[in-house]
Amino acid sequence: MNAVKRYFRDPGTVARWWNPEDERDPHFAHFREQLEWVVQQFDWQGALVLDVGTGKGRFAIPFALERGQVTATDISAEMLSVARQRAQQAGAVASFVQGDAERLPFRSGAFDIVSCMEMLMHVPDPQRAIAEAARVMCPGGEAALSITNKWRINALADLPVALARALRLNRSPGGPQIAWYYSTKTFKRFLRRAGLRIRHLRGQGLFQAGARLPVTRRFSIPLVPRAFADWFFARVEPPLREGPLLHVMGTIMAIAVAEGEL
Repeated sequence: MNAVKRYFRDPGTVARWWNPEDERDPHFAHFREQLEWVVQQFDWQGALVLDVGTGKGRFAIPFALERGQVTATDISAEMLSVARQRAQQAGAVASFVQGDAERLPFRSGAFDIVSCMEMLMHVPDPQRAIAEAARVMCPGGEAALSITNKWRINALADLPVALARALRLNRSPGGPQIAWYYSTKTFKRFLRRAGLRIRHLRGQGLFQAGARLPVTRRFSIPLVPRAFADWFFARVEPPLREGPLLHVMGTIMAIAVAEGEL
């Protein structure tokens, strides 16, 4: 197992900082709208649903409450334990299975709907993960997938760090790289090679409050103040999410259908 997968598998790592349901998280509005949009895309009643990279069950639990027959998988046993507890508290019925997104432990054609939200940027081989999602979809099945956009406006905040690294000014020890970013063009290519066609493409997060501009090695400031980011997200951005500006938004989401079923 490589260092990336070991990081996500081991306890006390991602489970410590991944809390998208916390209103204090600067991406809270982003995550909430994302979930609401995905829930609206499908008829969940009785559908066989797989949520890949479920984390703490952020998508799986609402899918189950919509009467989907949900199986949720994650590489982290710690995250799955939290997801089970939250499902019980919410009165949601779902099955939680530990597994690797690049080697899903399910038979081909087993699911009507597959969700790969907020996880493809964390796998070493996203093409393989998408191919696995396509493999377990039944004929005519659909998938909801997302990536973090390489060309997002927020990436401007990464320039000082990249420059310091290039000049070898940043000598602080680091762990394994745990996130990769892709353009809309690359995302489309991943889907096409997996035999999936896009039914709906949508951007989200033109300005995101979570982006921070490093001032020193230990101190940073928000690239965009949260109050402005939340106002813009709710009031200005919605009609822009499916136009040309989606290509510079923070997240790109796709609803994809098995090729030949459109």
